[in-house]
Amino acid sequence: PPWEPGTQVNPWSISEVQTFICVVGDEKIQRELDGATRNERIFQELAERMAEFGYTRTSTQCREKLKKLKSDYKENKDYNSKSGADKKVWKWFHQMDAIYGHRPVNSGREGGHDSAATALLESLTEEEGECFRSIVETV
Repeated sequence: PPWEPGTQVNPWSISEVQTFICVVGDEKIQRELDGATRNERIFQELAERMAEFGYTRTSTQCREKLKKLKSDYKENKDYNSKSGADKKVWKWFHQMDAIYGHRPVNSGREGGHDSAATALLESLTEEEGECFRSIVETV
């Protein structure tokens, strides 16, 4: 049957999302996303990096997945920050928080990072290594 662009014809597996978050968390990718207004090339690179792990996704699928993950992360974080709210548990929260917890989710395009943000970004490199090690161990 015909399908609309953006619909889930080929849903992402749990291991695929885990891999995607690790790839997106790469410091180089984050710097490029922060500085880019035209970022099609970056999403193409994400698709190529996913292919290295055996997942076939287009740059558009990668863009839409990141948009959805960031939206879900922000919604979960905002909800859980309200006092008295029953906490929602979202399976990708900790991985996304490691990437976006120290800055606005829709940031980017600001001139540069302060020293605290730079230190956090540098610390992600080691976490990323852990992230990819966990993927290799589960494959």
